[in-house]
Amino acid sequence: MLVFLLFGALVTAVLSESPPVLKQVSQGWNACSLVVCAPAEKGIPGRDGRDGIQGLKGEKGDQGLQGPRGILGPPGKMGPAGPKGSQGNDGSKGDIGEMGPRGIRGLQGPPGNVGPSGAKGGSGPQGEKGVKGEIGLKGAPGPQGPKGNIGAPGPAGAKGSVGEKGAKGDVGTKGLQGPAGPQGPVGKPGSPGSKGDKGSIGDKGTKGDSGLSEVNLLKSKVSALEGQLKALQANFAKYQKVATFPGGRTVGNKVFKTNGYEGNFEDLKQKCVQAGGQLATPRNAAENDAVQKVAALYNKSAFLGITDLKTKGTFKYLNDQPITYSNWLQGEPNNNQGNENCVEIFTNGKWNDRACGEKRLLLCEF
Repeated sequence: MLVFLLFGALVTAVLSESPPVLKQVSQGWNACSLVVCAPAEKGIPGRDGRDGIQGLKGEKGDQGLQGPRGILGPPGKMGPAGPKGSQGNDGSKGDIGEMGPRGIRGLQGPPGNVGPSGAKGGSGPQGEKGVKGEIGLKGAPGPQGPKGNIGAPGPAGAKGSVGEKGAKGDVGTKGLQGPAGPQGPVGKPGSPGSKGDKGSIGDKGTKGDSGLSEVNLLKSKVSALEGQLKALQANFAKYQKVATFPGGRTVGNKVFKTNGYEGNFEDLKQKCVQAGGQLATPRNAAENDAVQKVAALYNKSAFLGITDLKTKGTFKYLNDQPITYSNWLQGEPNNNQGNENCVEIFTNGKWNDRACGEKRLLLCEF
């Protein structure tokens, strides 16, 4: 009986260590069927196997397959620092590396200090004489010149405002009786007076002149006075227009005036005509000097009333008469570029031919 129990325990232990496939094969059999090869009979229950003797230790089985990698555990605490190692020897110098790419251009540096002046160069050869240039822009005013001589009296100033009424003066001595004035117009007939007494008959007088001759003489005097009045009115109107120009010079019976306006030749000619005059036309040195002084006062060149528009190459006055006086600059007139048909006067009094479309100072004569 004991042998049987030991054998059963051994089989049980072997079955428990066998692979799962063997367990599935042996599920339909018991221990007895392996020994007697016949169906087991139902016996009494066996004793608890816990009091049996431990069987022999089986052989070490083959290593199983590697299980899946476990989850990474938390990091451990940092260990203490190790001792500082000694400094190693210097390594050998490495080979020179390849040149790197070109860097970005840097910002512009501050300007350098001004270098010393170079030595003065020698004079170059004289160039060819250039063509006559245009008159340049107005230069800056020069220093004040010395005091000039006292000039001729200027034109009469504008009429001043009426002053306050003065105190009544003493009665002056009676002057000499003036000549009789012209006879006034015939008055209206008065109302008839009362009839007077008949006078005595007087002596027979001498035969008088015909009354018709006195009437004709009176008419001729009235006509002459009317002509003088019209001439005075025309002169007064002319001088009123001249007074509108602020600066000018007087030479003899001529007055040269300007108001500072600038324009081309045709524009200036029209403006002088509208003012009752014409473009300045000096016919002698004194008149040219007066025109020069007005131009110098404004520091501008002025057009004169002289052109060769109708007769190319022959300058004439505006009334088509040939000029009797001139003060040309040396080398002028030269008709530069073939279109200089008008005449300008510089601030030094010299003349120059100039294109009529240029703008110059307005200078009229009256």
